[in-house]
Amino acid sequence: MVQSLLKDSGKDAEFVNLTQLFFSGCRACVHRCARDNFCRIEDDLKPFYPKIVDAEAIVLGTPSYFNNINSFMAMFLERLWSFRHQRFPLKGKPFVAVAVGGIRSPINAVEAIKKRMTAYRAAFKGSVCYTSEIFPCYKCGYGHTCKVGSFYRIHREEGLRSWKITNQIFHQWEDEPEIVEQIQSLSQTLARL
Repeated sequence: MVQSLLKDSGKDAEFVNLTQLFFSGCRACVHRCARDNFCRIEDDLKPFYPKIVDAEAIVLGTPSYFNNINSFMAMFLERLWSFRHQRFPLKGKPFVAVAVGGIRSPINAVEAIKKRMTAYRAAFKGSVCYTSEIFPCYKCGYGHTCKVGSFYRIHREEGLRSWKITNQIFHQWEDEPEIVEQIQSLSQTLARL
């Protein structure tokens, strides 16, 4: 969804998959970042601070884990804390949020992103939430026997006995006209910046 949004905006963009980077959370070494607002931790996030400051806009996407953002997004947003010292380099910077949930609306993930980014004084321009209705249980290999996961919580014993896992249950956002329209709308918002 994020890649489509970036492409459709027509802007030069860099897609960054946080799961492919090695980085940690904030280490509270404020004496190192307060002077110029750039985090000094030597890891894969370091080259992105100037790019974030220079960007016309920021698109943040996350899956919803436990009805919130995942740990990669949480650590990333936490590490932007360096932008809250003496000045606010993200003040007024437009940002949008994209979140995907399996069985619940990922709106809480969007709200978590908004809360952190508005603390950095960035400007929220919109969001897209997609609920795929795809349980991790469909892929884990134990979906028809496990009584712990969401699949059992929703479908109970009858579901364990009778549910067939077929390609038809794997929904994609591209098949949802409302989600496609929201992505296109947000892309146009970015294009106008």
